[in-house]
Amino acid sequence: MNTDVVKSNIETCLITWLKKIPLISLYAGTRGWSYLISWSHRITGILMVICLWAYLYGFHALQASQKLYILLLLLWMLSIPMAFHVCNGARLILYECFGNRNDDAMIRSVFALSFIYVVILGMLILMGNQTVSPFLYWVIMFTQALVVAYGVAARILTSRHSVLWKMQRISGSFLLITVPAYFLFIPLHPSPQIEANFLITGIQGLFLMSVYILLLLCVLFHAGYGVWSVMSDYLSSRNLGKGLAALITLVTLVFAWIGLLATLSF
Repeated sequence: MNTDVVKSNIETCLITWLKKIPLISLYAGTRGWSYLISWSHRITGILMVICLWAYLYGFHALQASQKLYILLLLLWMLSIPMAFHVCNGARLILYECFGNRNDDAMIRSVFALSFIYVVILGMLILMGNQTVSPFLYWVIMFTQALVVAYGVAARILTSRHSVLWKMQRISGSFLLITVPAYFLFIPLHPSPQIEANFLITGIQGLFLMSVYILLLLCVLFHAGYGVWSVMSDYLSSRNLGKGLAALITLVTLVFAWIGLLATLSF
């Protein structure tokens, strides 16, 4: 069977189904699909920020106590907006930093890769019998993330954009690998007692602790700057913008402190 025909049929079915949703149908017809995807990226980003704060405040402790099926189900459900946000973020980085203008193919890739990732994660959760070495797993993922982040940094460091804009894209490129890797790691890692003993011993434990802290700080900065970018678009007052920036910075620092304490005491 012709693969182009299959892809066309799948896209037609998806678009037909999406157009049955009144709000999506309205904006798709008046603003276009690019507008909807842009707003979906913002909405999923804000959802991820809320879940991150909830996670730092209590989810990690619950998950470390025992692998409750309800928490793994919540993890899988959260992976759906996460996968879309990450894949679409990769598309935006390719567009903004590398000039990739093949938008139709990239949008198809965003949905296809998101779907594949969510299915793989669901399979790992359902099997529940797969384990990996935490140290080896994070050496591989961390190395890949650094390579991607370096490539983006080398591309944009000399551009005329602001420092915060550059940091947002560099941190985002680092998170393209590490955030999906962390979601996969939860159903893959050994029992919490084994990991805890592993973390507190030797150079390997120091490396893992450093990875977790860097991941935490990158996520918090990326999330905080992302929230500020979205909300500042709707503020006409410069003073309100400064106040918002101060508030977001304060909240981000508070949760950074909570996250650091939780990580260091793990």
